[in-house]
Amino acid sequence: MDEQDSLLLELMLQAEVFCSQVEAAAKKTLSIPEMCELSLKISQCRGALYHLQDKYESDQLTITDSTVCADFRQLMMAILWVNFLGSAVIDARLYRKLVQIESGFTYLLISRREQSSTGGT
Repeated sequence: MDEQDSLLLELMLQAEVFCSQVEAAAKKTLSIPEMCELSLKISQCRGALYHLQDKYESDQLTITDSTVCADFRQLMMAILWVNFLGSAVIDARLYRKLVQIESGFTYLLISRREQSSTGGT
């Protein structure tokens, strides 16, 4: 596993931590209808994470794989919805975690594009 793939794995872990922390805080403060919406988006995040974890376990988790990129994009969209729906419980520390996840994925996509245009590995 190279450095980029290790970063992808770390971003997956951080996404799970983000979802867990938002979910724990939201259960204490949000109403049941608000919590239902948020839970749906958190479940979508975990579904995408499950697909990515499956790729990791079969040693296919790499940023050069288009299905991994698609699953991670789906994860990012769901995580942004979690941020929106859980905004009442998201503090600066959690928001910073979200920004780090998103910027890390953007970095990987840019690196992937540069590698494919230069013919690198």
